[in-house]
Amino acid sequence: MEQKKWFILDSQQKVSGPYLQEEIEGRLAQLGSSLIWGRSQSEWLGPEKWKKHLRELDENVRKHKSQSERLWKIRVGNQELKPLTHDQMMEFLKTRHDLTEIMIWTEGYSEWKDIYQIHKLMDELGVSRRQHPRVPIMGTVMMEGASSTNQARALSISEGGLGVTDAPQVRIGEKFKIILKSSNLFNPLHATAEVVYVGTDNYAGLKFIGLHSESKSAIIEYVKKFTELKN
Repeated sequence: MEQKKWFILDSQQKVSGPYLQEEIEGRLAQLGSSLIWGRSQSEWLGPEKWKKHLRELDENVRKHKSQSERLWKIRVGNQELKPLTHDQMMEFLKTRHDLTEIMIWTEGYSEWKDIYQIHKLMDELGVSRRQHPRVPIMGTVMMEGASSTNQARALSISEGGLGVTDAPQVRIGEKFKIILKSSNLFNPLHATAEVVYVGTDNYAGLKFIGLHSESKSAIIEYVKKFTELKN
């Protein structure tokens, strides 16, 4: 059965979902200025850009349908492993308790990817059920580092971390005090976080290393709304 994986952000900055692709397509004419997000995207997209994104996804599936014959590369921190088949890679990943340092590359990828960006692998591993499920969120993130303070846009959130876009020039390993303000949360979220992934598309993945108890409770409550709907 196809999984519901698409979310809608309306003009009031409220997120609803998840929906099947067919459910989104049936709503396109009524969406207006609403935005759409799924785990395969690095940002929220308007209806027309979302349809283009779907066409690109279909093309990628056709181009790389012989997945079992491809070789995959894994990087753990600064160590790169020898190329593995898909089955060998999955066996290795299933032995790892911490996936935050795992980066993946295979033919067709323009860059190394954080494993949390590859939703197919996450589904195969059961990461979203076994660890911290990620859900979309919209808001601003103030990032205070040792030498500067910058602002980014929140894209996704879990009990374990935060995905941001329009990120400043951050580097893997950098630590920040962050404040997330979102209409989806009752109060601003305060935390300290470490950068664990930086992409060329202005996306950065942050892992919480210090989270206020009130903020943790707010995240759990917000995430629960989506996981219950999905289940």
